[in-house]
Amino acid sequence: MQLNVNQKFENIAVAVRQITRKTDQNNKNYYHLQVSIGLKNYDSKIWNDDEKIGEEIIPGCLAYISGIARDFKGSLQLHINSIQRIWNPSQELLNSILPSGYVNENDMVLEINNIISTISNPFIKTLLENIFAMPDVKKHFYKKAAGAEIHHAYQGGLAQHTIEVVKLIQSYCKIFSYIKYDIAVAAALLHDIGKIYELSSFPENKYTTKGRLLGHISLGADLVSRAISEIKDFPNDLKYDLIHCILSHHGTLDMGSPVLPMTIEAIAVHNADKASAEINAFHLAIERDTGLDGWTEYNPTYRRSIKK
Repeated sequence: MQLNVNQKFENIAVAVRQITRKTDQNNKNYYHLQVSIGLKNYDSKIWNDDEKIGEEIIPGCLAYISGIARDFKGSLQLHINSIQRIWNPSQELLNSILPSGYVNENDMVLEINNIISTISNPFIKTLLENIFAMPDVKKHFYKKAAGAEIHHAYQGGLAQHTIEVVKLIQSYCKIFSYIKYDIAVAAALLHDIGKIYELSSFPENKYTTKGRLLGHISLGADLVSRAISEIKDFPNDLKYDLIHCILSHHGTLDMGSPVLPMTIEAIAVHNADKASAEINAFHLAIERDTGLDGWTEYNPTYRRSIKK
């Protein structure tokens, strides 16, 4: 749904991302919200001090809102007159509101399976087949986001990001013949597997307690290590190379990697991951933006505005 300046809206369904009770210059309380419809995020205000609103409307819930869209400093802001929580939304309603990727889930499942089929090493192929058959992976990998806010932050984003990283690695392998294909592709498939535990499901899509305390790099390395331990005679050199790629894929210590990339495959995975994440982050910033000119609002992550 596309909203325009001075457009009235009535009973449109939104996902509530944030809600905060604030006080204005005249010492009157109001609610400041961030709501979303699909990929669009809208800054919103409720000029009402009803405590029931703060009790019922919480981050992660869905709600019907009515009001009018206004121009506020060059961006669209929703002035909400009424808001009503949706307590038991249907799956159809969820699908119509929540942010989703551009690739069908079934297509991504097939693509992951096709990628695994290109692996020659029997130990690595068995490892990948076993991991992608795990109940937790089957349940969450194709539905969760790859990030809470910055990149691929929508349903299916984790699988989409993973496939992008693999495709970049496959391109690298054609250019740099000395990259070990099986290790690099397997590491690309597994580099963010820990995010199935790091992020909660939609509509919340927030960091879990486990995710905050351990992080997806540690969680992913642990999952892969446990899966390897169940494969008889899995070579240690393959184990170390794969887990090293996972541990080092953020590239630097200050970005959260416990070790720096120290193999060709690790530096390839890091660069493919960075390219997929940053290009999508720019695209997502453009898609989310509700500004009225040709540039996004200032992006604090990348410290710049982005041309639409």
